[in-house]
Amino acid sequence: MYSSMISSANTMGQIQQQMDGISNNLANTNRTGYKRREASFSELLFQQMNNNTAPNTEAGRLTPLGLRSGAGAAIAQTALRLEHGSLQETGRDLDFALTEKGYFFQVESMNNQGEAETQYTRDGSFYLTENPDNPDTWTLVNNEGDYLLNNDGERMNVPGTASNFQLADDGTLTAEVDGEEAEIGQIELARATKPQLLEAVGGSNFRLPDLEALDLEEADVIEFVAGENSRIIQGSLEQSNVDLSKEMTDLTTAQRSYSFNSRALSQGDQMMGLINSIRG
Repeated sequence: MYSSMISSANTMGQIQQQMDGISNNLANTNRTGYKRREASFSELLFQQMNNNTAPNTEAGRLTPLGLRSGAGAAIAQTALRLEHGSLQETGRDLDFALTEKGYFFQVESMNNQGEAETQYTRDGSFYLTENPDNPDTWTLVNNEGDYLLNNDGERMNVPGTASNFQLADDGTLTAEVDGEEAEIGQIELARATKPQLLEAVGGSNFRLPDLEALDLEEADVIEFVAGENSRIIQGSLEQSNVDLSKEMTDLTTAQRSYSFNSRALSQGDQMMGLINSIRG
């Protein structure tokens, strides 16, 4: 009885985490480039009790012999799902959609310690903002204010009179400046070879984990490739890959599982109370 109550209590805590993850997916349904996460469960420690001394009497049995007492279920993995989202045509020169999964734009963002670091995002909606290093020029940022980086790992500075941006076949971004074509910089993409190691840092952004602790190098996780037009579509954006109907179905299933475990815990508590009252 007591072990059953422990099993239900443990499982309820894990289901709550699953529902939190689903809620996060639902909250980001309309976020450009967002990639959903999906929880999978595994059984916690269990004990097999073989109480039948004559197995030959169990002929025709379809279930395992004996009794199996477990300690509930736990989330084994919260996997990052990289399925491609639908494309929405916008017509903006500075909107870019990635056409292949596993590729990310590189942006300069601030971490929790207030330090600049390179992060990775599928959100290709960029805007011109005043260059803090040169007020007479612009630089490219996304919705979060993160700076788009070029193939040298530097911010992409834009002349103040630039207009009519075009993306060349090799990923080079050009613009019309005073009636002439000027090169802004080449977009370099990062391909995650081990995407499940990426850490979500809010919005659509990811960063690398502590590679030294994992005995890995950057080259083991990230591969850098040119932002060729076969991988980038200008004038479009990739929507999130959240399937609203699937998430609602998963949420309903999780809520029912939580309710069943809560009821089992409550009934176990009532039976324990009944037993204690009889003993008294």
